[in-house]
Amino acid sequence: MIQNLKKRSTKTVEEYHAILDEEEAQQAASSARQADPAARPYSLVILGQLLLEASLTPVERKRLAKSPGLTVLIESPTAEWVRPLHRAIGYVGPWVHHEMRDGTPRNRRKPDDGADEIAETMARGARVCIVCHAPSAHLHRSFLSAVDMHIRVRPPSVELVTEAIRQVTGKLPRNAPTTVVGLDFTDLVAAIRGNSAARCVARIEAALRLRASGPQLLRDVPTVENASGYGQAGEWAAQLVADLKDGSDTAWRDAEKSAVIFGPPGTGKTSLAHIIARSANLHLVETSVAAWFEGSSYLERVLGRLQEAFREARAKAPCVLFLDECEAFPSRDLNDDRNASYYGPLQAAYLKELEETAAEGSRVVLIAATNHIAKLDPAVLRPGRLGRSIYVGPPNRAALADIIRQHLGDDLPDADLNGVAALGIGGTGAEAVAWVRGARRRARVAARPMELDDLVREVAPPDKRSDAARWRCACHEAGHAVVAHHGGEHVERVSIVSRGRTGGYTLTVAGEEGSSMTPAILRTVVTATLGGRAAEEAMGLGLSTGAHDDLRVATGLAAAARVSFGMSGSLVHRAPSDQAAALCETDPVLRDEVGADLARAYSAALATVSRHRRFVEALARLLLEVRVVERGNFLALAEAHDRTLAAHEGGPDHG
Repeated sequence: MIQNLKKRSTKTVEEYHAILDEEEAQQAASSARQADPAARPYSLVILGQLLLEASLTPVERKRLAKSPGLTVLIESPTAEWVRPLHRAIGYVGPWVHHEMRDGTPRNRRKPDDGADEIAETMARGARVCIVCHAPSAHLHRSFLSAVDMHIRVRPPSVELVTEAIRQVTGKLPRNAPTTVVGLDFTDLVAAIRGNSAARCVARIEAALRLRASGPQLLRDVPTVENASGYGQAGEWAAQLVADLKDGSDTAWRDAEKSAVIFGPPGTGKTSLAHIIARSANLHLVETSVAAWFEGSSYLERVLGRLQEAFREARAKAPCVLFLDECEAFPSRDLNDDRNASYYGPLQAAYLKELEETAAEGSRVVLIAATNHIAKLDPAVLRPGRLGRSIYVGPPNRAALADIIRQHLGDDLPDADLNGVAALGIGGTGAEAVAWVRGARRRARVAARPMELDDLVREVAPPDKRSDAARWRCACHEAGHAVVAHHGGEHVERVSIVSRGRTGGYTLTVAGEEGSSMTPAILRTVVTATLGGRAAEEAMGLGLSTGAHDDLRVATGLAAAARVSFGMSGSLVHRAPSDQAAALCETDPVLRDEVGADLARAYSAALATVSRHRRFVEALARLLLEVRVVERGNFLALAEAHDRTLAAHEGGPDHG
C-alpha cells in the first residue's frame, strides 16, 4: 500500500503537527464526545495512535513532523499492529512513500520488491516511512542500513489500554485491567467498544482467560518437586523454579534460564518444559523449527515465522519459550556457496533472536530440545544464547517405578512396582504412560479392576519367540555379561525382554563411571562386545545375524583406537571416533589392522566363555526364568560359579 502524498495531500506539515497535539485535540473534541456518543473515536484508530505516541519522545515527535528528507522505520510489536500504526503515522506528517508490510497476502512483498523505487525516493530527499513487524524478513538491506529513525514500538501497557477505554467510552474504568500481556491488537479492538468502561474491562479479562486456556493448555504433569526420572535436568529445573519464585529483577537476572535438553525420543523433554511452566506459574509458548518451514520454505516466510515466535514469547513475558526439534536448524558449518544466500540470513536472525530472548534483562525461560545434540551449531550453545546442555536419558528403575506410580493414580495402590520397573528398564517415560493406559484397557475390556499382571503384560508382553530363539538370545546376553565380568567391568543388568528390534541387552560399566578409557579398558570393552557371538559359538549354537550390531560397535571402537585416540603408535588424528570405521572402506592397511585387532579380541572372548561355560549356561537359564537379572543376583551367581570352579581346579579362580 503506497500513498503518494506529494500528488494528493493538501495538508501542510504544520496541520499534521496540530493533529498530533494530543492536549489540543482532546480539548476540541471533549464537548462533542459528551454530546454525541457516536462521535467518540473507535478503538481501531485510538489504539494505534496511543501506542505510537507512547513510543515517541517529544524530540522524535517534532522530528517526525518537520524534518525534510527523513527515512523512518516503525517496527511494530506484532504483525497485527502494523496496520493501525501505519494509519497513525500517516497523520504525523506528509510522506512521499508510506508503506506497510505485515506478511499478509495483501501486503506480502519480497525484500527486493520496490527496493529500487524506495532508494530513488530517498535519493531525491523525499520523506519515506515503512511500518513492519519483522524488518529483516520483509525489507531490503539498503533501506535497513539507511534509516534515519528506527522506532521500536513496545506492546501496549495497562495504562495505555485504560486510556483507550476512556477515550472510546468517555469514562475511566473504576477497576483497570490487571494485565494485558498476551493480548494482540484484534483482542483489544474487540473488547474496547460501547459506552461501558466496566464491560470493556470484563471483555479484556475474558480474552485473557480464553488465551490462557487455549492451545497452550499445559499437560497434566506433576510439579517440579514431584517429577521423577530427569536426573541433572530435573535438578536444573528445580533450581530454576526456586529462583524464579522470588519474582524480582535480580532473581530473573541471576537465574540460569536458558538450556538445551537433549536425549533419546520419549524421555520427557517436552513434558519438562510443561513442568517448569506449571511449577513457576508461567505462560508456555511452544514452537519448533519444523513449524517455521511448514507450508512454504520461501525465505521471507520462514524468517518471519522465526522472528514472530521469539517476539511472541518476549511479548508474553514472563513466560517459558519451548523450542522443539532445534537440530533441524542447520549449522553454519554445513553452509556451501550455493545455500549460503538462503541460510545465511536465517542463521543470523536465529542467533540474534536467541541472544535477545536469553538476554540478562529478559523474563523468558528459553528451553530448546533435540534428539541429536551433535547436529547443533556450536554458536547457539554458547552462554548468552542457549547456554547449558543437559542430557535426559531413560529413567532408572526407581524413577521408572515412580513414573508408573504417578500415572496409575488410584489403581494398584498397594502394589510393589519394583519388579515391573525392572522388566521395563530401558523404557522411557512416554512408554511408561502407554503401559499404564494399556493395563487400564485390559482391565476395562475384562470388566474388572486392574491387576498387577495387566501391567506386567504391557511392560513385558509374553515372548512370542520360539524356545530355540529365546535360548540363543539368553546365551548371547549371558556371553556379554560373563566376558565383561571377567574383564573387570561391572555388570549392572542383563535382560532378554524384547523391545522393538532389540531382543535383549547387557548393561555394564567399564572401570570408574565417567572416566576416560585407557587402551586396556578399550580392549576389554571390545572383547565384551564380541562376547555374545563367542557364547553362541561356544554353546554349539553356530553363528547368527544377532551379532550384527555388536560387530558394528566393536569395529568402530577398534578403528577409533587407531585413527582417533592415538593408541596404535601414531598421534595423527584422522577422523572423529564416530567416523573412524568408515576409513576402513578406503584404507586396506587400516582394514587389515582393525581386522587383526578384532580377531585377537574375539579369541579372548571365546576363551573366556569356553572356560566359564557353566556360568554362561546358568545365567542363560536364569534369564529364561526371570527375563531380567540385576547386579545383586548376577554377583551371587558369579560367586557360586567361582567357588565351584575353584574346587574343581584345586585353587581360586582368577578368570
